[in-house]
Amino acid sequence: MELMRSPEADRPVSLAAVFTGPPCAGPRRRRCLAGGLWIVLVLVLGACARAPVPPVPQAPSFKIPRATLNAIDDRIGVASVHARNGAMAYARVAMEEWQGLVRRYTEEVFIPWYSSYWTQQWITTKVAWYQLQYAEGEATPEERLAAYLQEAFSEQVLQPVNGHVDPVAVMQASANDYLRELESGLSGLPSEFQIPPAAFDRHLAIIPAIVVHAGEPREASLLDVLNAQDLRDLPAYEALLRRIAAANGIDPDAPAGDRLTLVARRAVDKLVGTAAVRGGTAAAAAIVGGLWGAAVSAGAAVWGVAEHDRDMPAMQAQLRDNLEAALDIMWQGLVEDPHAGVTAPVQHMATQIDQAVYHPVRTPLPPEGREPTVLF
Repeated sequence: MELMRSPEADRPVSLAAVFTGPPCAGPRRRRCLAGGLWIVLVLVLGACARAPVPPVPQAPSFKIPRATLNAIDDRIGVASVHARNGAMAYARVAMEEWQGLVRRYTEEVFIPWYSSYWTQQWITTKVAWYQLQYAEGEATPEERLAAYLQEAFSEQVLQPVNGHVDPVAVMQASANDYLRELESGLSGLPSEFQIPPAAFDRHLAIIPAIVVHAGEPREASLLDVLNAQDLRDLPAYEALLRRIAAANGIDPDAPAGDRLTLVARRAVDKLVGTAAVRGGTAAAAAIVGGLWGAAVSAGAAVWGVAEHDRDMPAMQAQLRDNLEAALDIMWQGLVEDPHAGVTAPVQHMATQIDQAVYHPVRTPLPPEGREPTVLF
């Protein structure tokens, strides 16, 4: 016999019907509903619950052993000495080219111009005019003549030479060369000593490379200068350049033309010595010297071309000697002076680094690796 299905059998049964059907009918309905809701709540909370995620333990920072640090410092010191020697050699070669060009333009342009008949006439006339215009408290005739000759020397010699070799550019290039060589010498140390690069960087970050205390203190670490895309973006390096400019007697914000004027002044100051120019003696006489200068100082403002041609070789020889002495002074200031020369940034950074990694209790650095305690 086939069983008959009720039409209600295919209807969906709602959740409410479960709790309101016959089992929950009657006086137990409320208790039944409450129990059902409790079951639903437990099921929902169970579905949402997740196992707690254990915290990821932080890897302890790698600490470099003291003996390894000492060995690394020794290697940094050696690399710094090597890089400094290379940068200074580059700067010296570049400045030797600069000096050679200055000699060439001086010989071929400035000396012929200065010793010509009409230039000497003009200089003598200017000196006489300066004397007539001079008043107490104003620039002396000698100072005015020196300024005139500075401008002429700069225009005829220094500006054309700096178009080929610029001492300011040599300064920046030598600093970049020093850091490039130093970075090359340090790049293999982490793998050689088997330490993480991050730990090596932390050590470089505590080694000072630039320390300038004048004005607002500025400092940059070895890591800072090695990572800098452009050194001039570092405030500490800008402060260092300002200190170098101040050591040269230049306004740090002065344009390049004013820096040329400084070099010209050094040359002309050798020609126009204040000790030889006093008591109304013409500055032109001090520049030329000898009998020719005596004639100028005596007031011989006009002389014949024949006399000029006769005396010009001696005058040029005297002028050449004076200018050669002036070039020696410029060389000392631009190349040999560690405080203000073109290698001053290299000297400063190398000194700071060497002092930080030098340990006299252990093996000292070579003598060439040491510098005075303070450069600036």
